[in-house]
Amino acid sequence: MMSRDWLGDIIKKHGDSNETLKGHGKPISKEVLEGNVLDRTIKNANYLPEWIALQHQIRDQLINLIKLRTTNSKDLAAELNLINEKIKKYNRMCPAPMQKMLISLDIMEKQLNQWQ
Repeated sequence: MMSRDWLGDIIKKHGDSNETLKGHGKPISKEVLEGNVLDRTIKNANYLPEWIALQHQIRDQLINLIKLRTTNSKDLAAELNLINEKIKKYNRMCPAPMQKMLISLDIMEKQLNQWQ
């Protein structure tokens, strides 16, 4: 007959298997106790949030736009508009302190520093 403590009965039946676990009886490391658990888990899983991937795309496109500026000015305005649309999307996705200004032809090189 089982008692009302069904969990206790299961533990008694299978014994205390916690003693065989690695690290049993040792203090918890400072690394585990410090920092944000979610951030650490995401980093260990090699997950890249969509807004960070978009940030990398914008940076790469901006570098190409600066190169294009010296060679071909026809497509410059169209490419700049595409980048600015991506920046608007990025600003909607990222945390507020990470939001960036739209790119201007006059100061593209200076604005590139914000994206690196």
